Amino acid sequence: MQIIKPLIKTSGMTLISRVLGFFRDILIAASLGAGGIADVFFVAMRFPNIFRRVLAEGTLNISFIPLFSKKTTNADKKIFFREIFNFIFWILIVIVCVFELFMPFFVYFLAPGFIEDKEKFDLIIQLARISFPYLFFISLVSLLCGVLNSIQKFTLAASMPIFLNLLMILTLLILINLDIPNSEESVFYLTLSFSLSGLIQLFLCLYGCYKNGYIPNIRIPKISKNIKDFLRLCFPAIGAGGVIQINILIGTIIASFQDSAVSYLYYADRVYQLPLALIGISIGVVLLPQLSIAIKNESKNNILALQDKSINVALLLAIPATFGLMFLSYDIISVLFERGYFTSEDSLATSRALIIFAAGLPAFISIKIFQTLFFARENTQKPLKYAVYSMITNILLSIILFRNIGYMGIAIGTSMSAWLNLALLINESIQQKIYFVKKSALIKLFKTVLASLLMIVLLYCLKNFTLLSINSVSQIVNFLTLIIYVVIGILFYGILCVQLKLIEFNKILKG
Repeated sequence: MQIIKPLIKTSGMTLISRVLGFFRDILIAASLGAGGIADVFFVAMRFPNIFRRVLAEGTLNISFIPLFSKKTTNADKKIFFREIFNFIFWILIVIVCVFELFMPFFVYFLAPGFIEDKEKFDLIIQLARISFPYLFFISLVSLLCGVLNSIQKFTLAASMPIFLNLLMILTLLILINLDIPNSEESVFYLTLSFSLSGLIQLFLCLYGCYKNGYIPNIRIPKISKNIKDFLRLCFPAIGAGGVIQINILIGTIIASFQDSAVSYLYYADRVYQLPLALIGISIGVVLLPQLSIAIKNESKNNILALQDKSINVALLLAIPATFGLMFLSYDIISVLFERGYFTSEDSLATSRALIIFAAGLPAFISIKIFQTLFFARENTQKPLKYAVYSMITNILLSIILFRNIGYMGIAIGTSMSAWLNLALLINESIQQKIYFVKKSALIKLFKTVLASLLMIVLLYCLKNFTLLSINSVSQIVNFLTLIIYVVIGILFYGILCVQLKLIEFNKILKG
């Protein structure tokens, strides 16, 4: 089974989406800045986005793909798909209606720090009601993407977020041209474009599945054996697969008590989500269906090869990304966001959060892979148990540290709890003998860290002993300088990996 080639396709689409997402966030930062209207907008977006990340980046696929892959005939697969789609359709209708009716209560829970400002509180409620239908669209999109991924159609599924970013970018450009940034009117239209993008993605995914013979059938649902099996995996996966998002939700609640904290954490989160999506999420998307099939076929060699290759690739990419984000944190934030209403003080504050999030990046990425080892075996109980431990740790650390160092305490709690979650998952996978620590893997890890450190030494020399410094009054020059840093760092790291035999091109070409 191949994992590199489908990973390249998936990561390619994800990269395009994330680049567009950065451009979107650059426009948001210039239009809304940090604090005030921006905080209101980001809190309103948290409602569907928390659910989106839990569902679209894990739970539905975690529950759906292993069961779907076990079906032996296309007819059985289509029946399973239709039953699950129909059931999820009606469940989502109920969830959206409940949230729309009781939105003030949910806003009170998510952003208690805004209660004293009635104008902000009412605006959050209004925007959250506009944005929440996106959950309905994107959850169905997630299920449809699970079908596409299971039949090896990775590209279409991975391209869906591109349409979200394109529509929001178009809306932002129109708002800037109308000269109404940083206003209630601007966030209203921006939120509306967010929800409409979900509808567009749903139609595109429906068409993609239709072309491959998977057509949903909406009717009154019945609790069949297929649905019972799906629910058996689904409920634990909601906690296990969405632990990072649950931690972010907790962070948002606490951050609402400090001015601009929500915005600082949002912008930092957006930056470190790029490598997380390109590496952790993309590998998880590709690995889950292939590992599920290998387990169904009881192919031990394929199982171990897929697992080892996934972890090796993840660490090979995650560790240099961690060092790079930490070293260039201020440069990245200032170049991307510092314009318009986003000030140099905002850049400094956001970069501090990015450094802390980056320290947890290898854990965030590795969790996605180690959870997949359990999910592919239809075991969601252990990941759920460790996710709960991680969540409790995050809550305690965030509350304690927030009192002393503000929003940075939230970032520290999130990263430390991720490392705890990863340690527990690795220990459990070793005890259950589904993962084996090899001496060769430890040697590769040491070489990867060494190559990453040497890359940072080179970047330090370039930054401090040459004319390549990001301090020009020209934003274009600063942006190009940052790109040069990144390109030089990647090339130098790649050369080191070849010399250290961490990268062997003949094996890559074989997948």
